[in-house]
Amino acid sequence: MEGDQVKRRLTRTALPVACVLALVSTQALTSATTATARDRVPKPEAVIGWVPCADYKLATYEQIADYYRKLDKASDRMKLVEIGRTSEGRPQLMAIVSSEKNLKEENLRRYRETSVRLSQGDTLPEKEARALAKSGKAIAWVDFGIHSTEVAGHQTAPQFAYDLVTSETPEARAIRDNVITLLVPNVNPDGGTKVAEWYRKNLGGPYQDAGYPELYQKYAGHDNNRDWYMFNLQETQNVGRQLFHEWIPQVMHNVHQTAVFPARISIPPYEDPLNPNIHPQVVRGVNLVGDAMGQRLEREDKGGALARQSYDIWWNGGARTAPYYHNQIGILTETAHASATPRYYDPATFPKTFADGTSTSEPSVFYPSPWKGGEWHLSQSCDYIKTASWAMLRVASDDREALLNGVAKMARDGGQNGKGTTYVIPADQADYPTATKLVDKLRWNNIRVEKAVDSFTVGNRTYPAGSYLVREAQPYRAAVLDLLNPQKYPDRRLYPGGPLEPPYDITGYTLSFQMGVTVDKLDQNVRTRTVDVDWPSVPKGVVAGAPKYAYALDPRVNDSSAAVNALLAAGEKIARSTGEVTTRTGKLPAGTFLVTARAGTEKRVTDLANQLGLSIAAVDAKPATVTALAAPRIGLYDGFNNYDEGWTRLILDQFGFGYQKLTNAAVRAGNLRATFDTIVLPDATYNSMRNGRAAGSLPPEYTGGMTDAGVANLKAFVEAGGTVVTLNRAAQLPIQAFDVPVRDVTAGVEETKLNIPGSVLNLNVDASDPVGAGFGSTASAFVADGPAFEVEEGAQGVTVAATWPKTDLLKSGFLLGEDVIGGKAAVVTAKVGEGQVVMIGFKPQHRAQSHGTYRLLFNAMYLGGQD
Repeated sequence: MEGDQVKRRLTRTALPVACVLALVSTQALTSATTATARDRVPKPEAVIGWVPCADYKLATYEQIADYYRKLDKASDRMKLVEIGRTSEGRPQLMAIVSSEKNLKEENLRRYRETSVRLSQGDTLPEKEARALAKSGKAIAWVDFGIHSTEVAGHQTAPQFAYDLVTSETPEARAIRDNVITLLVPNVNPDGGTKVAEWYRKNLGGPYQDAGYPELYQKYAGHDNNRDWYMFNLQETQNVGRQLFHEWIPQVMHNVHQTAVFPARISIPPYEDPLNPNIHPQVVRGVNLVGDAMGQRLEREDKGGALARQSYDIWWNGGARTAPYYHNQIGILTETAHASATPRYYDPATFPKTFADGTSTSEPSVFYPSPWKGGEWHLSQSCDYIKTASWAMLRVASDDREALLNGVAKMARDGGQNGKGTTYVIPADQADYPTATKLVDKLRWNNIRVEKAVDSFTVGNRTYPAGSYLVREAQPYRAAVLDLLNPQKYPDRRLYPGGPLEPPYDITGYTLSFQMGVTVDKLDQNVRTRTVDVDWPSVPKGVVAGAPKYAYALDPRVNDSSAAVNALLAAGEKIARSTGEVTTRTGKLPAGTFLVTARAGTEKRVTDLANQLGLSIAAVDAKPATVTALAAPRIGLYDGFNNYDEGWTRLILDQFGFGYQKLTNAAVRAGNLRATFDTIVLPDATYNSMRNGRAAGSLPPEYTGGMTDAGVANLKAFVEAGGTVVTLNRAAQLPIQAFDVPVRDVTAGVEETKLNIPGSVLNLNVDASDPVGAGFGSTASAFVADGPAFEVEEGAQGVTVAATWPKTDLLKSGFLLGEDVIGGKAAVVTAKVGEGQVVMIGFKPQHRAQSHGTYRLLFNAMYLGGQD
């Protein structure tokens, strides 16, 4: 057909025969050149050794990276860049794929700059924005495999790159012409290799299909997709720099497994509720791309695509959700069968309905082609991922100009709608170094921040120079609103008067609350002399004179602990005050760290003050009562693959606490007091700690918990003078096994009466208690269905450092059950023999986000090192 049309066109234009022959020769030469170029590009199997996604085969990250390097070398349609190093030091790669013309250095730079200018174009004139959109290219993103045990993603990466680079279909050519595609072969390279090597090692044996037993990301494991407004992890920073600073794509596809069973792939549209801070264009774009994915899957006879189940558009902080607050269309797909081992799925075992009552066997609006079961292979999952990704790129190609105009409009809307509101982060708050860390998080989110050059007054409040200002009027206004204001999650019921509809993820996460940083929201456009903040530097360190007795470190400042740990490691002599301390610059509260002034101390203290931004005061007279402090020998319990242990370890590393991992085998072996002063039990249930994984589910070294013998050894450790600190549900262990006169009032309470699905609550703190040292009378605590404590009447040796208010508990998110926990204890210390157990009824170090309650953990750990 196409050949006949060419002949008719040539006849109508009456071209000379020589011209016709020249045209035909040119077309033949172009086709031959293209074929030759394609032949030069290696197929994945030629490098890796097998066709990607083959049964019983998993490639390591190194193999996939090697293929990407060879593909880059062989083709002018791909440019490979290193975007950083992983937590374990591997190079993390990103491929840029487009036409040869687009990838020329000058053009590529111009298209990247266009994307950034439009995305941040709140002051860009509309006419200029439209001109840029007309000449620009859409930027699209596909990442493969943030969760390393979801193997189909990173195994798809080689073939998808090859197809995108070499395909000569009209669609592929149009995509390369109109779109610059950013491909990240693995968001977590360390885990990609670990999981592949684990599967190979166990292939053909009894543990072939056993999951990887440890954290596959150094600190977060499977929780690594919860870091996208905090940027604690190296991999998140590597990717976030590209997503939110360098390229700012208009659309992105975050590949996951596993679909809501028995569906083969979960796609948009997603469920309600919708976070009202997100721009409507983003939501419409998500739905548009989701519909395109579903349509393409159907046309390719890939049934079983499911929408409007499980996943919502509320929570910030995930790889596909954080982009919403940057005016980007973020797509999550969850594809079935995360294994290289084929499996037969018997339809007789399928659930009759999905969670909302939709049939799994009968067609419905958002599940029109139910999957009927049968054998399934990894290659099929990979094919679904490829189809969904091609569908997104087709939308990006077809809607190139509209997408670019759209981000410019959203930026203008952010600049217009946010006028008249300014957030001020005062420089005179007690823990100014942590306030500076909040600014660092805001800048990672590419939120514009200014710093006041001079002091300024608003109403009756004067803010000192060095205070930070965040104006709501800016392109990513949604991110400002979401991170610096409370969330109000709706009370959603499965039916009127019925049980709660469980939210997909946490409901309240306001960053300023979690970090314990004062942020004043002012309903005016504050005018004062400022400078733009690129990346904030630590505050200027101050050491106020040479003391006669000691240097005083403020217990209200988190980084005082980092300094104390460094000083203890250097052999300095340190004590803590039990009451208020008078210094040359004013008074400091109970719990103040006192560093004895000796030869060499001044330099160490000064260096740390400058490094950490601390203000250190001089104390000339020893307070009436102090407690000597030694570096506690800390054991961090690791029952295998507990991400709360990983996040805790990250914080201990950041603040310089020395610790050892405490395994189940070590707990069972006993004699713990000879090695440790403090043992920390991260969030876990009593049964999971005691019983561990079932025998036969994994190699023996990974199964079994601490056992009853280990529990007895922990109790003996405390009775001999040790300190055990429990986080969140780990309090079940001492309550059930140590005979402490404390009960958990939430135990056995039904979800219809108590539900705290990840929210920020108000907390009352007793700063005179050693665990509450350095706090004011109130704080904010992140809570996710943790315990609340009631002390038995007449109990001896029990103190309460923090209590839930009787009313007005909720600060951000959702809470059902205020009457259950209101007025109950949140942090309790109970004497057991010569030692003590500190039970914190929430995670004070939640995902390395809740800086505002870190000190509860730090203070509790220090008890093991105090005389």
